[in-house]
Amino acid sequence: MKVFAPASTGNVSVGFDSLGLALQSLDGEVFGDVIELQSGPQDDWVLEVTGPFADALPPDPESNIVMASCRRFERMVRAQGKEIETLRVRLDKRLPVGSGLGSSASSIVAALVALNRYFGSPLSRLELLELMARMEGEISGDVHLDNIAPSLLGGLRLCMPDGRNQYGLPWPGGWQIVVAWPGTRMETKAARNLLPEKLRRETAVAHGANFARFVHELYSGDPRDAAACLVDLIAEPWRKDLIPGFDAARSAIMKMGALAFGISGSGPTVFAIVDDSRVAEKARDWLADHFLENDRGFVRHCRADLAGARAVD
Repeated sequence: MKVFAPASTGNVSVGFDSLGLALQSLDGEVFGDVIELQSGPQDDWVLEVTGPFADALPPDPESNIVMASCRRFERMVRAQGKEIETLRVRLDKRLPVGSGLGSSASSIVAALVALNRYFGSPLSRLELLELMARMEGEISGDVHLDNIAPSLLGGLRLCMPDGRNQYGLPWPGGWQIVVAWPGTRMETKAARNLLPEKLRRETAVAHGANFARFVHELYSGDPRDAAACLVDLIAEPWRKDLIPGFDAARSAIMKMGALAFGISGSGPTVFAIVDDSRVAEKARDWLADHFLENDRGFVRHCRADLAGARAVD
């Protein structure tokens, strides 16, 4: 059993902790983590980590979120009175850690979807989603679905703060996404600690109105009107100074004709939404030349991944 779970961008500027979009690279790269399960004679779970970002994970398998997910899954299934064998698990780590691209969510989703399918779906869809949310919450410090839901189900997801309910939203077919990871790391917990405990009333009102209008425009308006709503009044003002070159990048990319520009999740990855492939290519080239900080950084030209987690060959 081998399962792929796509990268995702959380918040999408206007939907702090509530919106998430699954990403599919148009450049041919595997843009997400892959889990492979194999049976074997071992008496306990065995985890092997490979891939370009394996070195960013703790060397002790017991400190890996995939191992934690395997053990939690086993306990839940055994609590139902069912016996399951322990397996050899290989994580192909294709997403950078602490990047704002849903790296931990991708690993969790791929692992738990693979396990549930392998053992004949002992957990319901809701049980699986709640377990994924709890595992993600242990890393980020809060239970939220804005990376889990799109990585699992694909597309743009509107996620409720209860960690249980989420809804699919339409995504304009002409929109493309350019994401740029500078090659540095930002921990979600640290990024959350930057945010103020309270918002000004004017900010809360403006945010709520923008969010509501964005959803309305997705269903009934012009995509450009929807894109105009993608403004982050909650997190970006506090986080952008931690991302070198953010303001310069936004200015340059918007002048090229991008519809929106913002921070992907907690950062430091940034994203631009465009509706013209020529603008996407210009944005990609500019970000590659001016935004990346080291050789590990990358820029990806993407579209929405509508399939979510899936079995692969």
